[in-house]
Formats: sequence, C-alpha cells, structure tokens
Amino acid sequence: MNSSPFITLSKRDQALDELIGRNLARTGWVLTFPPELEERFNAHIHASRHRQVVRAALAGIAFLFAFVIVDLVYRPELIVHLSIIRAGVIGSLMAALSLVIYFRNDTRLPGLMSILGISVASLGAGLMLITVGNPIVQYEPYTFILVAVIANIALPLRPPQALLASAINFAIAAYFILPLPTLVPDEKASPLIFLLATTVMTMLANVRIETIERKIFLLYLREKLRGEALLSEYRSLDHISNTDALTDLANRRLFDEFLRQSWQEARFNDEPLTLLMIDIDHFKGYNDTYGHPAGDECLKQVARALKASTRAESDLPARFGGEEFALVLPSCEEDDGLSMARRIHEAIARLDILHATSPLKRLSVSIGVATEWPANTTHEPRSLLIRADRALYAAKQGGRNLTSVDRPGEDRRTPAPAAVVNGSTAEQKAS
Repeated sequence: MNSSPFITLSKRDQALDELIGRNLARTGWVLTFPPELEERFNAHIHASRHRQVVRAALAGIAFLFAFVIVDLVYRPELIVHLSIIRAGVIGSLMAALSLVIYFRNDTRLPGLMSILGISVASLGAGLMLITVGNPIVQYEPYTFILVAVIANIALPLRPPQALLASAINFAIAAYFILPLPTLVPDEKASPLIFLLATTVMTMLANVRIETIERKIFLLYLREKLRGEALLSEYRSLDHISNTDALTDLANRRLFDEFLRQSWQEARFNDEPLTLLMIDIDHFKGYNDTYGHPAGDECLKQVARALKASTRAESDLPARFGGEEFALVLPSCEEDDGLSMARRIHEAIARLDILHATSPLKRLSVSIGVATEWPANTTHEPRSLLIRADRALYAAKQGGRNLTSVDRPGEDRRTPAPAAVVNGSTAEQKAS
C-alpha cells in the first residue's frame, strides 16, 4: 500500500503510518498514545531522559554545595546544623543517582528517583525553615518555589509524575509553613500563594513540553518508516540492476564494476588478481535438443554449482552472457585459479546432467584462466579479460571440457596443472 506516490510501505508499516497521522492531527493540550505508540515512545525517549535526570541531579548537588556560601554569610552560627541537613539531602540524591546510573535500562527508575529527590529536597527545605534562630526565616519558604520549578521544568518528568512531585512539594511546604509561629499570616500566605501559582504555571509548561516532545517523536517515527521503506526500495532496485534475473548471479554491469575495483585494490596492495571465464560446452545443441526451458534450468544449475564453489566473502561469480560465466578471484595467484577451476569441473560433473549431443553425453564446461599483478603493469582491467577469454578459446579449441591458462610469452602447449575430467586429466596452455 502507498503512503505517497513514491513510497511503498508494508501493511504493518502502513497501519502504523496511519496511526501516526491520526495522532499528529489531534489537537489539545494533552497528547496520549495507544499502547503500541506509547511503548515505542518510551523506548525512544528513555536514553535522553536518563541523561537529563543524571545532569539535573549533578547540578542540584552542586547547587546545594553552593548554598553553603549563603549559610556562611547570613547565618554562620547555624552552619553545623544546616550542613547536617544539606548532607542528608545530598546523600539521598547521590544514592538515588547511583541507582539510576546502575540500572540505566530501567525505564521507570529515572521518574521514581526524581520524585524521591524532589521529596527529599522539599523535606530539607522544611527542616531548614523550622531551624531555631534562623535570621532569614521569612525568605526560606520561597525555596519551595524553586523546588517546584525544578520538578516541572528542569527534570524530564511526565505530567502525572510532575503532578505527584508538585503535590508532595506543596504538602510539605504547607506542613512546615502554616504552623510556624515566627511568621505572621501574610508571611505564610504569600509564599504559599506564589508556590501554588508557580506550580500551576510550570505544570502547564510541563504538559506543553510533553506534547511537543510527543509530536516530535511522531514526526521522527514517520520519517523513519518512510526512510526505511525508501532504503528497502533502493536496495531492491540496486539488486535488480546488478543481478542476472535468470541465474541470480551478478550481471555484466556489476562484473565490470567489480573487476575495475578489484584491479585498483590489487594494484594498491601489490596483490595478484585472477579471472576465470567459463563456457558451457555445446550449449546450443543442448537447447535445440531439450528446449529453452530445459536450457534455462541448466543455466540455473550451473550458476548454483559455480556459486557454491567460490569464496562468498571475496569472489564474484557472474553471468557474462548467454552460456558464458565469469569468476573474479581477488588476491589469488594462478595456482589458486587452477584449483578453483578444478573444483568447478568437479561440481559440474556431480550435477550429472544428460547432454545427448555432447561427445561425453554429460554436461561439461571449458574454463580459461588468467592472472595478473596490476602493480607490475600499465595495463587496464580489460587486458585481464582479453587474456582469460583467449585462454577459454584455447580450451574450446583443444577439445572442450578443459582448463587452459594464459601466460604472456609462453607457448600454449606448455604443460599446466590438469583439471579433473571424468576421472582423467586434461591439460592445455594458451600464450
């Protein structure tokens, strides 16, 4: 099914894309997801929220240490008592932070530890507020406002979590402020009113941030789906453009490119490069006798045998055209090429394909082998192809079902390692 004129999605991805579209179209302050999207969102956002919680906790600990300066300036006589309270808060925050860091894959822990941290910070502020002899007691209640901002803005709490943390903070503030005898009613009411207003406004901001974050996730997920679909289509088209449809081997286009790249790499690394040209013997007679469907099946079997004989991680078997195949062997010397040719002859013999018009009465192949050290020549890749093709021609002229090797400057009758042919050996050299 199409999500656009140019992108094809699977049915599952199409359903997800439609679900994303419906949620993006929703209006309102609060954006909630169905279970499938919620699970994806939590997995996507966890790493980011984990980092934010760790950074916020470290900043909070540093902030608490910095407040010691305030204690030294305005209430040095209470420094020991206040330091004990701060040490308790810092110790609790560090313990919570350690759990978050250790269990980094737990998606619930950052939120729970953040709520715990807010509760401990509020409790610490309350204990400082009721400290006897506090010279700035009338300003101390405003600390709870700072805690509310941290809970709803600085920490990446979800709206329900932020609401719980804010409620705990407000309850602790009211618990410590209202019964405090050193404050007049106005000094009690003012910070609580400001705290309530700050809590409401920052909660609204928290909800808006969450909604924006969720919409950004939806846009990301939609583009990810379409990007993956485009990549899949590109890979499919790339495979089609580089693969022979009948045999599923590399086609001539990919062969030419691979040979060029292998030549350059061999020249750079000072390594040999070997090429095998393989031709099915008397294939026209096979087609005429058994028909083109049987001929196609024969080509498929030969291609499978050729592919099974190669090193999948480095070699490239290709259909060169018609009944002719090619095999590029990077980092292989002549002896390696001859060993490969021997394996191919044996693999074709094991197929045991009947061929009534062949002198052997069984399908066979002729192979031409050529090896070059590109670093030692000014020739181009085409020269290796010409030599391998010349060796193939020599093998066919020599009676077929043979392997022939092309060595520049040597007589074609020079002895070469033999290819196993129906239990006997055949040798041929091409100059």
